[in-house]
Amino acid sequence: MRWLQLSIKAPPEYVEPLTHLFNIHGEGSASVERPGGYNPDEGESPDPTAWVTIRGWLPLDLTTESRKTAIDASVRLIRHLVDLPEIEEAEVSDDEWRNQKFEPIKVGKNLVIVPRSTEYNGKPEDIVIKLEPGLAFGTGHHPTTLMCLEEIEKVLKPGDQFLDVGCGSGVLSIAALALGAEHAVGLDIEDNAVISSETNLAEAGFAENSTILAGSIPHEQVPNSGFDVVGTNIAANVLIALAQPLIDSVSENGVIITSGVLETRLDEVVAAFKAVGGEVQSSRMIEDWTATRIVRSAGAK
Repeated sequence: MRWLQLSIKAPPEYVEPLTHLFNIHGEGSASVERPGGYNPDEGESPDPTAWVTIRGWLPLDLTTESRKTAIDASVRLIRHLVDLPEIEEAEVSDDEWRNQKFEPIKVGKNLVIVPRSTEYNGKPEDIVIKLEPGLAFGTGHHPTTLMCLEEIEKVLKPGDQFLDVGCGSGVLSIAALALGAEHAVGLDIEDNAVISSETNLAEAGFAENSTILAGSIPHEQVPNSGFDVVGTNIAANVLIALAQPLIDSVSENGVIITSGVLETRLDEVVAAFKAVGGEVQSSRMIEDWTATRIVRSAGAK
């Protein structure tokens, strides 16, 4: 199969509307790629004002032109607010997609995410995650994925049970297992994400330690109080709707890590979790995106 890849550069504050635009008219999840040029080993951080590249993919079929027209119309409206460049187009095959490049990224203390097609010579203490993006892209280049991975590295203990709601590429589950989790369960409502996660976990050597399910929670194969760490890199509206089943899924003293939430929606998300027995342990922000650690209070039902 062949695809039409669409790419556009934009300021970070326009990532959400453009990503949403590419997602609703494209296939799978759009990617967000941050520029490199910084060294996390020296305590350097990415420039929060640097423009990013958003990519989306359209199947080359009878629907391509209508999808492109809808995207172009919306981008023209956004240009009334910011001077965006033209959308770049490139035809790619399934093989070209699988062999595409992205820059290795250091996450937290020891995690390094590397494209499977790239050789990487790191330090002995590096925990290297080789990932094929697939049609559900999640590599750690977007602030929400980056913060989620960093928080998982901080809280996960060897032998933990890990749950990933909205698993995308499976990168959170791969990271959790690489850090010593005993088992990871991932859920996603998108068929492409389920396929991508299963493929990536198998390629990483974690097929026997992982279960990928179609759907969301509550789910008959997701036991209440069954998980020590839960990662949820999903939108604010979904987190609010799932606050109760997420609290139900975590064990006593377990941790829920929420990401994918803009600062303007954080209070709503926190209020939803507090209403069902969640307590905020910490919260942090990169650009306008937040990540929050929530624990289940002793009195939660």
